[in-house]
Amino acid sequence: MNNNRMKTLWLHVAAIALFAGLALLFCSPVLDGKALFQSDMMHHQGMQKEALDFYNKTGEIPMWTNSMFGGMPTYVIFTGPPVTAIWYLNKLFTLWLPNPADMLFVNMLGMYLLLCVLDFRYWIRILGAIAYGFATFSVISMETGHITKVMAMAYMAPVLAGIILTYRGKWMAGACLTAIATSLLIYNNHLQITYYTLIMVVGLVISTFVFALRAKQLPAFFKASALLAVAAILAILPNMDNLLILKEYTHYTIRGSESELSGKAKGQSGLDVEYAFQWSYGPGETFTLLVPGVVGNSTAEKLSVHSNTYKALTTLGVPAVQAEQLANSRRWPLYWAGQPMTAGPVYLGVIICLLTVLSLMIIRSPHKWWWVAVAVFAILISWGHNFAAFNNFLFYHLPLYNKFRAPTMALVIVQVSFVVLACWALQELTDNKLPKAQLMQALQKSAVITGGLVIGVAVFGPFIYSFSGPNDATILQQYTQMLGSKEAANTLMAALRKDRSSLLLRDGIRALALIAIAYGVMWAYLKDKLKAAPALIVLTAVVLFDLFQVDKNYLNEENFMNPDRLATYISPTAADEKILQDKTPYFRVLNATTNPFLDANTSYMHKSIGGQSPAKLWIYQDLIEHQIAKNNRAVLNMLNTRYIIASDPSTGQPVAQFNPQALGNAWFVNGIHWAANADAEMSAMDHFNPADTVVIDRRFQAQVGGLAPAKDSSAGIVLTKYGLNDLHFSSHNAHDGLAVFSDIYYPAGWKAYIDRQETDIIRVNYALRGLKVPAGKHDITFEFRPKTFITGRRIAAVSSWVLLAMVAGGLLWESWRRLRR
Repeated sequence: MNNNRMKTLWLHVAAIALFAGLALLFCSPVLDGKALFQSDMMHHQGMQKEALDFYNKTGEIPMWTNSMFGGMPTYVIFTGPPVTAIWYLNKLFTLWLPNPADMLFVNMLGMYLLLCVLDFRYWIRILGAIAYGFATFSVISMETGHITKVMAMAYMAPVLAGIILTYRGKWMAGACLTAIATSLLIYNNHLQITYYTLIMVVGLVISTFVFALRAKQLPAFFKASALLAVAAILAILPNMDNLLILKEYTHYTIRGSESELSGKAKGQSGLDVEYAFQWSYGPGETFTLLVPGVVGNSTAEKLSVHSNTYKALTTLGVPAVQAEQLANSRRWPLYWAGQPMTAGPVYLGVIICLLTVLSLMIIRSPHKWWWVAVAVFAILISWGHNFAAFNNFLFYHLPLYNKFRAPTMALVIVQVSFVVLACWALQELTDNKLPKAQLMQALQKSAVITGGLVIGVAVFGPFIYSFSGPNDATILQQYTQMLGSKEAANTLMAALRKDRSSLLLRDGIRALALIAIAYGVMWAYLKDKLKAAPALIVLTAVVLFDLFQVDKNYLNEENFMNPDRLATYISPTAADEKILQDKTPYFRVLNATTNPFLDANTSYMHKSIGGQSPAKLWIYQDLIEHQIAKNNRAVLNMLNTRYIIASDPSTGQPVAQFNPQALGNAWFVNGIHWAANADAEMSAMDHFNPADTVVIDRRFQAQVGGLAPAKDSSAGIVLTKYGLNDLHFSSHNAHDGLAVFSDIYYPAGWKAYIDRQETDIIRVNYALRGLKVPAGKHDITFEFRPKTFITGRRIAAVSSWVLLAMVAGGLLWESWRRLRR
């Protein structure tokens, strides 16, 4: 018994070593000290720079930042050092490997754990783990810097493993695994992946209930379910530092509330459906699961000197050397389907798809159907606006579904399900419980179906598809401007369409070859020409070769760079350097050389009017749409926009333009324009002088009372101390006045004090803060100390150690019980 346990232990160690080795091999530049360039992480650096600098300088946890969208909470950007012990587990399970090898490793490890619980053969577990970790959705997400997404994906399979183990009667081990895996899933803070995991859990629980009902085992089902509910609570509590504050914050954002303006849809909080469904997979695009080049690879692809595009460029008179440089510049939009842009397809591997088809034919257990059902459901979800009748209904009726965007992300459910079904098919194939003749017949049908789909999509595709997409009109316009001739642009577009066709045909032929190899290996096994272990090892190698080769199109040596170069990637322009010479502690900058509301690089150096965040405050989003986007200078002035970065018409280089009309950090006004509602408040700002008049919605009239604001000729307010959680001002005015502050109004945590006496903060000019200030000289302080944040951190700190102690105790008890047997 002990020998068997030691052998099992060493097999697990070998698997872990293999996964770590493969992760480091794929990400080999990290061994030379290089770091992965991740575009979204570069934006994240800009987003959190001010908060991180504040923490490093003061040691105080920043809860607010002024570097994005005029000011917003840091809860989705930076919250200081972790207080939960779950952080240590998260690092432990990645073996402290360098990024992105850590993400690749932990995704393989997570799937391996699930396949162990399902009691599959050793090499089947290895195959499934590799297939899950190297699926292109994972690797492309790593390359773009979607770290929280990929880390959350790693714990989807272990959560399911824990639940399955519990329902199988291994209550203590199952509950402990469920609690730890769920806590890690939530800790990695990608709510959309957590939501999709919950969909899979619901499918599993419903399926288990149905079978328990039929088998008259409902008492055991409900006991296990109650234990899992306790495990879920224990998993949630260590993450309350994040969950509580996000719940509060979401109430004010575009993801969890609705605009006050009547022009926006009412009665449905959450995202706008058109915005949420921008990244929708098309029904035909779904075949990328099988053949990656069905609709092209990405919207920024390299081409070779053998491409039709290269030949077209030379035909149009571009010198060969320059044409080669252009072709190899990674700018060619081979992708031609309906998404605005994409870094690459969701490809699971043609062999995984072949085995999934086989699983439908040979798996006798009815439990397979819940895996199939959630996969089909996810595919339908991924179609978004391309299946509007179904998905619009879900958007408006499925709880919390309208908080998320990018329906394509639902294909992560398919990634989990297909890998499990594929491995299950191999388990059935090698169990020898079905006649080999029956298995051979099923294998032949699966190969014919899968190969037929490949032939229909890829081989005949060039004769069926136009290889033109909805984005091609814009691309043609760009080529016309680049070449100076519409005829030349049409020639280049025709060549591009030929390259799209060639890509599909190439991938189709490759897929057929891989199907033939996989079929040959399984045929040899069923004909007793190959033992199970060697057959599985060969299949594992072929799956790895398939995915490894495709993945290298998206994550390769070119994506890595020396850390010193990466550290200076966001470098100041001459315009930035000019602004940085201004030592005024607190003003804002508008970068008009780019889309300021999709740009976090400016936030790296300045307090920006723009930024990048999927969870902007609604009041600021309304201000963007109705005022800032229309270049309302009065609104820019009230936001203390001291500099505008614009392009120099003569050189095209960014220059910093000083705005002398910026109103500063605070000022007194002479009058109030009362607005009947939010619409009137916003409209009143179309033409107003914020230095003299403030616009207030009548809802806040009780806070203002009968004040008739006034100011003497020398009245003023001066910022005396700047901080992210505190702002200090000194004011003087001979009259009772109304002060306007250029800071963003946020009622969940900000408090104001005049001479240490708390006073109401009034929402003014739709998005700013206002205070009633008595006559005389006063010290004014704003403090941001949200109780929710502080309470959440206390709960998380204590409960995380309680969770670890309970899990450790449970596992020790389980081990002791086994030893007594």
